[in-house]
Amino acid sequence: MYRLKPVMNQDVVCELPTCMYTLKPVCAYSHDPKAFSADGATGLAAAGPVDPMSIEIDNLLQKAENDELRMLAERQQRVLQQLAELKKEIMAMRTELKLNANAPPAAQPSTPLKSKAQLKAEPINLTCLQDFVVNASPEYVPYSLLALKNLWKDRLNLQVECFTHSTVPKLSEEALAFQNAVTASGTAAANLPRIKVTLIWKNVGAYTEMITSPTSYVPICGEVNILRYLSRCGPSEFNYEQQDNVDEVDSILDACYLLLNKQNVKQRQQILRTLGAKLGKAAGFGGADLSLCDIAFTSAVKQVQRTVAKDVNPNMHKCMGRVAALAGL
Repeated sequence: MYRLKPVMNQDVVCELPTCMYTLKPVCAYSHDPKAFSADGATGLAAAGPVDPMSIEIDNLLQKAENDELRMLAERQQRVLQQLAELKKEIMAMRTELKLNANAPPAAQPSTPLKSKAQLKAEPINLTCLQDFVVNASPEYVPYSLLALKNLWKDRLNLQVECFTHSTVPKLSEEALAFQNAVTASGTAAANLPRIKVTLIWKNVGAYTEMITSPTSYVPICGEVNILRYLSRCGPSEFNYEQQDNVDEVDSILDACYLLLNKQNVKQRQQILRTLGAKLGKAAGFGGADLSLCDIAFTSAVKQVQRTVAKDVNPNMHKCMGRVAALAGL
């Protein structure tokens, strides 16, 4: 580029006042004439003395950059070390899995799952027996209580007492017939374990409630879930969780729960078709033996039969008749 003459003559001497104290120059470029001297060959400004503050700033920046790089390198080293340890663990697991695949089958657990026919009648654990209260609507009669009372008459005495809540002005004929049957004193032996059940007719809809602790009032909702509870604390031969088809039984019980609590007719029809497919042409959901699923299914269909009566196929009617004959419904 072309050169320009200096705008200010650098040889001018400026007399400074003596009434103030003097300071050292902050920047050397502001007072050093050599900083503005031109290079005769290139016309560029010659390099002047180095500013101490700039050197300090450069050192600080360089130190900060070095610290960040050092921390990043250490973190990367830790990550690489963790990855190496993880790789060793995966390789060890892979080797162990290959060895297990070639190993002989493991021994069976001490309490294997059994079929219904293999379950034996074991003594009832009295510590699990507890009196409870059931809130049920007269429109949804819990027939499963009557079924278990009759089926357990030689193993466990279900003593049922009935009361009517103020929300129910009058019991239906169906509820009265059930009440007379479930409160009738049967032929149970006096020395049998006993559970006292207080049945309260209350306007709770399809959500039948079971309360085991009046102080905490944590209800177990749904007749199917009450059956699950009683199957665990009742006779062992009725505990489906010891059988080999637990998942299938749970799915059928869940379908029975939905059949009761779905208010839409089309949804109930769909659930009933699903249960019909699971039943097939068998005598019951548990085969030749009467199972908890048969009781839950019969009770649920009897409660909603006004809306799904035409969708119950002949084999379902046969299954329900079998339950009614064996369980005294």
